[in-house]
Amino acid sequence: MRPQFLKEGDTVAVIAIASAPSQEQLAANWKEQLESWGLKVKIGKNITATYPGDFAGTHLQRAQDLQEMILDPEVKAIISIRGGYGTMHTIKNLNLELFKENPKWLVGYSDITILHYALQKMGLESIHGAMCGTFTEEFDGFSQNSLKNALFGNVAAYTTNPHQFNVKGTAKGRLIGGNLTLMRNLVATPNDHNFDEPTILFIEDIDERMYTIDSKLWHLRECGHLAKCKGIVVGYFTDTREEDQWQRNVLDLINEYTAPLGIPVMFNFPCGHEHPNASIYLGREVEMSVGESGGVLSFL
Repeated sequence: MRPQFLKEGDTVAVIAIASAPSQEQLAANWKEQLESWGLKVKIGKNITATYPGDFAGTHLQRAQDLQEMILDPEVKAIISIRGGYGTMHTIKNLNLELFKENPKWLVGYSDITILHYALQKMGLESIHGAMCGTFTEEFDGFSQNSLKNALFGNVAAYTTNPHQFNVKGTAKGRLIGGNLTLMRNLVATPNDHNFDEPTILFIEDIDERMYTIDSKLWHLRECGHLAKCKGIVVGYFTDTREEDQWQRNVLDLINEYTAPLGIPVMFNFPCGHEHPNASIYLGREVEMSVGESGGVLSFL
């Protein structure tokens, strides 16, 4: 199920789904930026709320904000102001079936992977893309324009440069994934995926140690998820620690898990916790092609 793409005059909602936004994130110019695209902006009533554990209000408050925006007929897209931690608690206080009854775009990444995964399990498309809190960073035209293009239905494909660990080939399937840590946390839960339909997996992560990335990839391999993938797209793995102790970097480690699979693998994809941050349609049927000149990820 694909929500309607936006047009000028539409309304988007900005809410906090997980951790509390900082004062800098709240004061940034994201509202002005969205309005410059011809959009109207509604802000969740609990966006400035706080709760011990660095949450943006209680789990119920965050769920109420999300539910209110899902049910609001004017709202065509919901953008999280930041990730952090807590989305798993938010959705436990929410009837996710409301998204099926009121399909609209959900935008975010990092901890928002929990919600993306749940929507993908239900057959709904969503956008893994820049959150409003990132608008405080040095202006990055690509990331913001990529989000705008995704919301307005103007993203057809992305190309990547060659990489030493790329595995050549073509594959087609539904694009799922996001943050590796959150995907591993979801294994064997109701929102996990069985990968029985043709699947292209996207992975990224931040601020992890080498051994934790190793353990997560090992878990996805041993539970059979990696073996079922038709292709893998590797985004940013930012600020990985202890590479010197492992005597290799994180991409070497990922390659040790992906190379033996015998499927196309695309490294160097510009998506995750860095800039440029490409907005991608999760849950969409895609085709990936990897060759001598690099990779192409096309949205069908």
